Amino acid sequence: MALSAPAGFTSSDLVYEENFSGTTLGSDWHAYVTSNAAKGGPWNTDGSGGSTPGGPYNAEYDGASQVSVSNGTLDLTAIRQSISGTNQGGTAQTFPVTSGAVSSYGNFEFNGGYLQISMKAPSGGGAWPGLWLMPGEGAGSSGDNFELDMQEGGFTGSGPADQNFSWHLHGPSGWVGDTIDSGIDLTAGFHTYGIYWDPGKSITWYLDGKQMAQVTSAQVVIPDEPMQLIMNNAVANSNAAGWHTALDSSTPSSLQMQIDQIHLYQKAGSGDTVRGANVTPSAVSTIQPAVTHVATSPATGTEHTGDVITLRVDFNSAVTVTGTPALSLNDGGTASYVGGSGTNALTFRTTVASTDTNTSALAITGVNLPSGASIKDASGVAADLDGAVDTFPGLQVDPTSSTMGD
Repeated sequence: MALSAPAGFTSSDLVYEENFSGTTLGSDWHAYVTSNAAKGGPWNTDGSGGSTPGGPYNAEYDGASQVSVSNGTLDLTAIRQSISGTNQGGTAQTFPVTSGAVSSYGNFEFNGGYLQISMKAPSGGGAWPGLWLMPGEGAGSSGDNFELDMQEGGFTGSGPADQNFSWHLHGPSGWVGDTIDSGIDLTAGFHTYGIYWDPGKSITWYLDGKQMAQVTSAQVVIPDEPMQLIMNNAVANSNAAGWHTALDSSTPSSLQMQIDQIHLYQKAGSGDTVRGANVTPSAVSTIQPAVTHVATSPATGTEHTGDVITLRVDFNSAVTVTGTPALSLNDGGTASYVGGSGTNALTFRTTVASTDTNTSALAITGVNLPSGASIKDASGVAADLDGAVDTFPGLQVDPTSSTMGD
């Protein structure tokens, strides 16, 4: 089905579009499930690119053979065919279902906006189609601190399973979610699943343009970091009975999950960000990375010749370091770059020298970028480093004496 701009947005706000043209999976997608904590590698891999959530409820193991593109549609097909894989505990296991999944880690990632996906869900015992978001590569060292489920099909406890709309948000403060009877057979045709995500503030879930749920920062922590999209055709086993349909003798030999369009809308000037092969460059909202906070370790005290001081510079987004930047200090010393490239926190270190100047409050006076050195975000935008200039009351440098031998 052809997606149109959701309420409150226009076609000029469209910043990302995937129509699955051609006959091969596009460059934005991996044919496996992955995450920030996995650093882009397949979950519970068999060593050959296979993956699976692999928990106690999963009957499926995913392989690239079950991912295909044709006639403008992404097809993720689950078949009743045993496959050897690895479960969540790292143990080899035979799974009764071979299925397919895709993820956009490191390719299509976004922080905020209105995402909508046109999907036809599979029907049958155990059918568990998932549209979900997890932190992407751009989230730096966050780990898997959030999971945002746009839709998980097949849940029971409300209306008929094929009609149920199930949403969830898992995060540092716990999880919230619900299963709602939509009154529509979601397996009979394509339907539009949407979220409007205001980073750090709120998330609203939609089905065919109708609001289904909303959570705000007054209830739970709302993610504010680049997220990737995962779409998988999971199948639940009998352990899920009681809250989900389960694989049994009535389950069809083939379950097909189809996606024909993905759109992301962002308002210019909103601060929302996106990257990906199918991004509309003129519409991307670019926010310059900037220093948000600087800290030292130790934070207070008097440091003498030979003592080491570590300085951490935090940014509002992940940054990439090229070369060897350094911090100029008011004691005449220099703090050299240590690490942190690819995250939103860079570490620098200095050792108090006998030639340094006595100071009652150490301060950063500037950032040095020698020839070839840079601090930029993933899209190549240079960071605003003005915020790195800071003073640390209570942290004194006294090079006239040494703690060596104390």
